[in-house]
Amino acid sequence: MGNQYLVVSDLHLCDVEEHADGWKAYKRAQYVFDAEFASLLDATVGRFESERDSGSSLTLVLNGDIVDFDLVVAVPEEDIFEVSPHERKRGMMPTAEKSAWKLERVLADHQGFVEALARFAARGHAIVYVMGNHDRELHFPEVQRVLVRAMRAAAAEGNFDLPSEPIRFEPWFHHVPGEIYAEHGQQYDHYSSFRYVLSPVVQTRRHGPVIALPMGDLANRYLITMMGFFNPHASDFILNVFHYAAHWFRHYAFSKRGIVWNWFWGSVLVMTQLLAMKKRIHTRPLRYDACLAHAARRSGLPLSTIRALGALQPPPITTRFYRIAREFWIDRLLIAVFMLVGSIVLALSPVPLWVKLMVPLSSFPLLYFVYEWLAKGDTIFTIEHEVPRYARRVADLVGVKVVTFGHTHRPRIIPLDAGTSFVDTGTWAPILAEGEPVPGYRNYLIVGFDQGEPSVKLDVWKTPRAAAAASVVRAA
Repeated sequence: MGNQYLVVSDLHLCDVEEHADGWKAYKRAQYVFDAEFASLLDATVGRFESERDSGSSLTLVLNGDIVDFDLVVAVPEEDIFEVSPHERKRGMMPTAEKSAWKLERVLADHQGFVEALARFAARGHAIVYVMGNHDRELHFPEVQRVLVRAMRAAAAEGNFDLPSEPIRFEPWFHHVPGEIYAEHGQQYDHYSSFRYVLSPVVQTRRHGPVIALPMGDLANRYLITMMGFFNPHASDFILNVFHYAAHWFRHYAFSKRGIVWNWFWGSVLVMTQLLAMKKRIHTRPLRYDACLAHAARRSGLPLSTIRALGALQPPPITTRFYRIAREFWIDRLLIAVFMLVGSIVLALSPVPLWVKLMVPLSSFPLLYFVYEWLAKGDTIFTIEHEVPRYARRVADLVGVKVVTFGHTHRPRIIPLDAGTSFVDTGTWAPILAEGEPVPGYRNYLIVGFDQGEPSVKLDVWKTPRAAAAASVVRAA
């Protein structure tokens, strides 16, 4: 048995919130899976150590969106730094100091996760953390140190020692020549990508250096966290107009919660911030060539290959403002206003009654459906169909047996060529149906190599107790 890799992604760890009316149900304590994650790591280590050969290694790859900074809207009770009224309502800006506080808050609610990482590293196995889009704040060394300190505190509590570098942070991808290439995958998604993934920080007058968050992250912060009956992990907020109306009637019509203003104002905030940051986002950092050269040395790939990998990535959606407005339904709002005003003008005009009735009832709906047909294009779901194509090109460039992404929350294995596979590692985030987790998630990938040939297993983790309970249910 040669090298082995355990790859997980999209845990979306955040702070715990409890609301009796079902608001932000995905943040409830009952869906914390620290114990299950720990049992996966312990079982993997036990199996590997009982079978390993001399010189083989086990690596845990945390392949992005492990922590979800976008869902944390809590602020410190003490005045340890300035927090604006806007931040108190919609979450703090992604500065180094405030992101470090957020991570401390999340880890305080996930001590089991931290302890599991510490035990894994203490056994002499490597941990690689590849950053995604929802945990890009780990770009700041101050934030990375929060996780390392938490692991060392857990090790001290458990009376075991950690190596000098218990976890390695990668801003783009993890590559082992001839074996595996792991990248979160947001760089192939217009809505979640960074223009310069190795240098995602921009300078602001008020807050100083901040992460230049993409549209998808801003939408989570300014919209989804304010519309808490939607689950950001399941994309159940993508509906048609009739289902939005039903959602409003079910959750908001007889409650004190609001959605229309939160949607409209949140959309305005996202678009305003993207426009204000557009020039800075697309300005090439002064030392970006040095960043690329460092990535080449760190990964063992030629600089030309690093540049070719970067060239695969489509530009962020900030270059296509119409698509942004369409994702927030601003275009449909303008059409509705046009139809309403047109109907009023017709009603007040000296035209026959049949014109006053037929135009609003037939012509306007027809124009709307024609517009919808013409306006079809990329959506947030496009990435699900596109990533296998990108994975094939990555495999051709770097020459590995396994390419693995996360990001889409869709677990699957797709053969790319003879002996080469693409694996999408799904998610551990709570995707719910009627308050119960949907089966088929808590996914993990095990890749092993025997004389250079890979074995690939994508599965769903269940603790022995949960698996036994499921067997009893099936038998009944």
